[in-house]
Amino acid sequence: MEYKDMLKDIKNNELKKVYLLYGNEMYLKDYIISNIKDKYIDKAFESLNMIYINGKETSAEIIINACETLPFMSDKKIVIVEDLQFFTSKKEVSNIDEEELCSYMKNLNSTTCLIFITTEDKVDNRKKIVKVIKENGGVVELSKLKDAELIKWTQSIFSKNQKEISKVNIQYFLSKSGYYEHDDRTLYDLANEIDKICSYLGNRKTVEKEDVDKGVVKSFQNNVFYFVDALGQKKADMALSIFNDMILDNEPIQLILHMIVRQLRLLMLTKLYEEKGYSQGVISQKLNIHTFVVKKLITQASNFTIDDLSIILEKALDVDRSIKTGQIDWKLAVEMFIAEISKVK
Repeated sequence: MEYKDMLKDIKNNELKKVYLLYGNEMYLKDYIISNIKDKYIDKAFESLNMIYINGKETSAEIIINACETLPFMSDKKIVIVEDLQFFTSKKEVSNIDEEELCSYMKNLNSTTCLIFITTEDKVDNRKKIVKVIKENGGVVELSKLKDAELIKWTQSIFSKNQKEISKVNIQYFLSKSGYYEHDDRTLYDLANEIDKICSYLGNRKTVEKEDVDKGVVKSFQNNVFYFVDALGQKKADMALSIFNDMILDNEPIQLILHMIVRQLRLLMLTKLYEEKGYSQGVISQKLNIHTFVVKKLITQASNFTIDDLSIILEKALDVDRSIKTGQIDWKLAVEMFIAEISKVK
């Protein structure tokens, strides 16, 4: 189930007995917990009716005992267990504890809501404990927000800061944020970027494209994107300037080259799939990247032909090999690479 389904459960006073929340979008986790507190927990008795347990330092007995205690002056008691090591096939845990928890959850007291939280991006659906939670409650994925939903969320955060921003500038902001390109980029990071932009605006109400440029720090991934974009437009000076910026940001030369090669490969595959008539959704599935990123790749790929990309990718690999084997100074190698690419017809 999605996080919105759990929010509906809370709103409709239909909270299930047990939930498993997994994924790295902790903003959504905190938002869910905040809604539960507002709905069910009196602040005066929060310490009695909302129990937090560190899953790395607990046992089935401790969790069960916490659930068994009745709520005080409240209809619900919330027990939150974070980072319990039961939910992926990688973790070696006590089978006895897992069996004990599974048996208990089948008969969980209706006044208790037990919530397991893990930052793992996947859970093992074959495991008995996951199956029991699904049968008696819900498994909620805390994944990155989708396109329309992310735009709506971004709009709401700007609105909370009493600022107005057009949909076009929201999309520009998101393209610069690196939210989809980086697995560790979260809504909290976006919220911080929005706060910076709003602070920069002061009393001004409307957010313009220039404000986004000044407020959002370019991510490494975006620098790589703009570097390749400059290559496609044969703008050697711009490509060299972006490359020097990455070096000044203390990015390792090998990582920069690795990411450039990765970007070129993605462009090549996107171009090939697009020419075969595949939709953005299908390309997204085949490359295992978000459709938002695919849109950017398709736009960027329009600057290149398949032959261009083949030549550039081969030259980039040659530069990488030359630097790794010490045949040439890395700075000279990259400058020569940029100069050669700018001459590709």
